[in-house]
Amino acid sequence: MTTDTPPEVAQADAEAREADDLLAALEERVRDGDDKDTPQQISEQRELGRFARLRAEAARRKAERTAADAEDKRRRKLTADALALVEQQGDRAPVADGYERARAALVDMLTMADAHDQVVSEAARMLRQTECGPMHRYESVEHENGSVTSEPCRVSASRTAPTVDPTADALAFGDGSRIRVRAERLLAVLVADVAAAHPVTVEARHPAFLAAPLNEQAHRHRDTVSAFLVAAKGGEAK
Repeated sequence: MTTDTPPEVAQADAEAREADDLLAALEERVRDGDDKDTPQQISEQRELGRFARLRAEAARRKAERTAADAEDKRRRKLTADALALVEQQGDRAPVADGYERARAALVDMLTMADAHDQVVSEAARMLRQTECGPMHRYESVEHENGSVTSEPCRVSASRTAPTVDPTADALAFGDGSRIRVRAERLLAVLVADVAAAHPVTVEARHPAFLAAPLNEQAHRHRDTVSAFLVAAKGGEAK
């Protein structure tokens, strides 16, 4: 019997033990030669003990049924609450709509980045053909410890006297340098910025979001995401 035993069960068990103790006492007195106790008394006490045990078992079964009914009621309430929560607040459609808008916006951004980079590459090619000056020159710099290093120094540029990098697609017309931004750089920094602003929860068995290659994560989760998007649009999720 534990501290969680219902009072009625504990009382019935106590009565059964008391009846057994009385029977044991009667039988022991007979063994000691007491002739005041009769067979009928022992038989009656034995029946009383048996009846007390039956009552204890009945109390225990009743308590178990009551506990089972309470647990079933608790499970049914939790199930109903979970269903209400999902139906009232678990709308998948906004997530799917946001996904489609984000994908379209990213495609537009990367397309524009590619167009920009093609312009910079072509302009740099044209400037190199004019043999215009380089964007940087290197000057000797003496440090406090006496060492001397060659440090890059930006060459001034203007609209009529631009500069160009001799090995990379970068140039300057006096209004700041123009470089190839490259779509993959934009995408990598954007993903990192978004993840920093809205931390991504990662399961313990998987590497951190930004530490794993995107193609690896996409391969791992594509089926789940695809099924989610299909269901969000009213289709049948697989």
